[in-house]
Amino acid sequence: MSHMKTAPVNMFTTLRPRLFVGRLLQDIKAVQASIARFGLLSPIVVSRSEGRLIVIDGRKRLAAIRRLEFMGRLPRSLVNIPYVELDDVRQASSKAPALMSNRDLYVTVTDMFRTHQDVDQIVSDLFLSRKCVKQVLTLSRLSPRLRKAFFDRTIGFEAAKAYAAFPAHEVQERMFMSLGPFADTKDILNYAAPSKPAFDAPLRLAA
Repeated sequence: MSHMKTAPVNMFTTLRPRLFVGRLLQDIKAVQASIARFGLLSPIVVSRSEGRLIVIDGRKRLAAIRRLEFMGRLPRSLVNIPYVELDDVRQASSKAPALMSNRDLYVTVTDMFRTHQDVDQIVSDLFLSRKCVKQVLTLSRLSPRLRKAFFDRTIGFEAAKAYAAFPAHEVQERMFMSLGPFADTKDILNYAAPSKPAFDAPLRLAA
């Protein structure tokens, strides 16, 4: 996200502060453990009011970060917390975590899948959406060249998913060479018509 900024934790506030007890506290402790292990994968979404950052999405993440700060275990990378403002989020097209590199996202999710963790467990551990995890797993269908292009951010998450819909690596690479790195999902799928993308092809993770 090009509009990502950072701010210290005391700049953030919520409209309706809540007492963290019971199930909510357990959820926050789980988020805390995830942040301590994997870092913060997505920025907090805020709106700005009178110089304060009002948290719209990320209340549990903020609470977990505050707990880590209080315990003296806050990662150095989170001394200033990444955030984006709501209007910028509405304009963004990518649904992938913004704070993890494409390579790290792919390697983390596929390594967890290979060690016999199911999708629900990965969702729980990483606090990603189920849809995002399943989409990352489909990127194992990319040819090595296109996977490298994804890792290097030559192509984005949406384009990578579109190329991965076609099982033949030579087809993916031929389309990429013809369309270039700036093709969007519509360009890729239209170029391949009337070929039918193999959206339901069985998932096999590449080595």
